[in-house]
Amino acid sequence: MKPIVARSTVAGLALALTLAGFSLADDDDHHERKGYKRPKRLAVPNDAPLVWKEECAACHMLYAPGLLPADAWRQQMQTLDEHYGSNATLDPVQERDILDFLLRASTANRLPVEPSPTAGEPPRISQTRWFEHKHDEVSEAKFQREAVGGSFNCVACHRDAERGDFDDDRVKIPR
Repeated sequence: MKPIVARSTVAGLALALTLAGFSLADDDDHHERKGYKRPKRLAVPNDAPLVWKEECAACHMLYAPGLLPADAWRQQMQTLDEHYGSNATLDPVQERDILDFLLRASTANRLPVEPSPTAGEPPRISQTRWFEHKHDEVSEAKFQREAVGGSFNCVACHRDAERGDFDDDRVKIPR
């Protein structure tokens, strides 16, 4: 009699743990059904070229390539002469090396390109539905704090953003 009780107890426990796992899963699974999808594989590859690190970080934080789909990075690189109000042109070899890296490192992001609301401007990470959903509880006033500087400055609240780590548990919004 005991083996039957033990088996049913184990089966019940396994079912409970399985169901608990679904309810404790990352909220992104739930939101995918509502049209929100988390970009996959945000970690920056270890083989990121030095030219990407040096040239892009000279003006802003290094955005994880997985935050945008490949076509959005193509648009970014095609408009370097007017990169959000700055001329960020590079020599052709540097540009090719960076573009090749961005395309390779963003292949897991299969989301559609979400165009910028500003005509002629390439897509902005901070204007994607995913970004807006993940930050829906952050007021515009918090983004405008001097220590934050704007929604584009991920590293202000996500210390490991340049490595592609945006874990909600490690967010600290500066005062």
